[in-house]
Amino acid sequence: MSKRPSKPGNNSGFMPPRPGFAARPTVGLPPSAYGAGATVQVPGVGQGAGFRMKPPAPSPAEILAALQAAAGHYSARRFREASQILEKILSLQPNNPDALHLTGLLAQDTGKLAQAEELIALAVKAARAPSPNMLVNLGNAQREQGKLDECMAAYDKALAIDPTYVDGYINRGTAWRYKEDYKAAVADFEKAIELRPDLPVPYLRAAHGLTEIGLYREALSYCDKALEKLPSPPSSIYSLMADLHERLTELDEAVACADRALAIDPNDGEAVRLRARAMRRLHPKDRSVLVDARNRLAAVDLTNRPFEHKRGLEQELAETCDRLDDVDAAFHHYGRMNEFAAEEADIIGVDRKAYFLQVERLLEFATPEKIASWTALPALGVEAGHRGPPVFLVGFPRSGTTLLDQICDAHPDIQVLEEKILIRKSVDAASKLEGGYPACLPSLTGSQRQGLRSVYWQALASEGGDVASKFVIDKMPLSLIHSGLIARAFPEAKIILALRHPADCVLSCFMQNFRLNGSMVNFLTLEGAAHLYDRVMTLWQQYRALLPLNVVEVRYENLIRDLRGEVEPVLDFLGLPWNEAQADPAAHALARGTIRTPSYAQVTQPIYSSAADRWRRYQKHLEPVLPILEKHIKYFGYTL
Repeated sequence: MSKRPSKPGNNSGFMPPRPGFAARPTVGLPPSAYGAGATVQVPGVGQGAGFRMKPPAPSPAEILAALQAAAGHYSARRFREASQILEKILSLQPNNPDALHLTGLLAQDTGKLAQAEELIALAVKAARAPSPNMLVNLGNAQREQGKLDECMAAYDKALAIDPTYVDGYINRGTAWRYKEDYKAAVADFEKAIELRPDLPVPYLRAAHGLTEIGLYREALSYCDKALEKLPSPPSSIYSLMADLHERLTELDEAVACADRALAIDPNDGEAVRLRARAMRRLHPKDRSVLVDARNRLAAVDLTNRPFEHKRGLEQELAETCDRLDDVDAAFHHYGRMNEFAAEEADIIGVDRKAYFLQVERLLEFATPEKIASWTALPALGVEAGHRGPPVFLVGFPRSGTTLLDQICDAHPDIQVLEEKILIRKSVDAASKLEGGYPACLPSLTGSQRQGLRSVYWQALASEGGDVASKFVIDKMPLSLIHSGLIARAFPEAKIILALRHPADCVLSCFMQNFRLNGSMVNFLTLEGAAHLYDRVMTLWQQYRALLPLNVVEVRYENLIRDLRGEVEPVLDFLGLPWNEAQADPAAHALARGTIRTPSYAQVTQPIYSSAADRWRRYQKHLEPVLPILEKHIKYFGYTL
């Protein structure tokens, strides 16, 4: 199984990764330090085979020929042959910048990111005048390790040397995406388009950046520009258009774009996946459509595909098998999806323990003794100029929070901010106080509390929160773990807790192709998902027992049976009347257009009951983790 992620600068229509996805070095091959920095030309595949170093001292021309041979092997992915030649060169010239550079690229391609950074940094130091290409590859190795400030410095140096170096803008734009500065990212991609309007990559990168923040129409405009400017648009442009139309629930258009992509490249796996997904949504009960989709998906060769594509294909194959009631096959493909995700997480260095340990630390502070030590602070009412108190919609992932957020957002007096980094800003600010977070909470002063509140209000305003005229609901499910800080800094807050059968939550998390981060990486196995559920919901139960939280519960199972009956208590909780627009969340979701969570396909269709008690179909696969969940099943009033 290949561990090679895809190359960000290959100018071939590559579909770029989401932030957190490890990308390969830029396509350029190493420059030569010989002949005043002349660029090594890449030979044809196989050219230079049989090269032998002539003792005792090879000439510069022979070294250059050896480098070209190694570059040819690297380009053809014959890494062993390339490595053997480079070892010979470095045994004779340990500071040869081109050999160090290319050896660094080999290390990067095999997931040895720290080694890659070290080797390319040595190449930069050894070069008489490091090329922009070398500096960009140094930046890429740093970016893949999360060293975003360092990689930005490398890209800036590359572009200072050559302000027309397109790969510099493409890769710096990708780093801006990792930093979640999408305005800066799009500006760099625009510059790349200006310099090389004939290259697909910057159009694709700009469109993907906009997709990540839910600007699907704007992303489509970059695809339209690509079709206008590119003489031969690659299939990936049409695949991305299929993705965007599918997200916008324009399913016929999605199928048409996928078919266009497959007409260009029948092996475009993303097009196969997106066509299957759109057809499944168009014809959810047509067995012949599902069987055809399954056959097409199973025929895709996953060799050397980006991890993101492998994961997506396995997930769609699993969903299709589930619809065909082949539960064992579906579970197998969900497992394969998570195996690819685990492999990717290891390469990009996602810490699988950090989030779990964070929850454990919070549990240590959510005890009767610790909370009894909290100094008294004055009660607070609604903030001046705000219509209502802060409202937090929380719950374990896959508890129905997206459906509930659509129902709430349909009310004219409610605005839901969907999965924005808001309370985490206050957490970060608390971490800088004496003792850090959560140790600072017991001795929090009034002025410190006001500081944490101000940070939150600023974050809310920056995301367009209309606190003056609406009840603003901050929907971020796992903000649940920060309920202690919410109670301390926002004693007037209202919390809406979304609940679902614990077994369904855990199974659904295992089945979901989440972005890889410290929390979501726990869902790559059923055991990991169950253990995280146990710790998170144990923490919640301790908060409920010890803190004066103002909470209303919404159960997913009740919501899909009696929407109004389950939602009206939430409205009473906020002091609002029922509004008929809330009765049709699918219509609201379609009108809203932008839904950034993985549940976008579900909430744009009429409410259905098939997801309730879905775990029972997979019960034999869940048996090992049910003992972990049993106490929570009983606590929340569910049954086995």
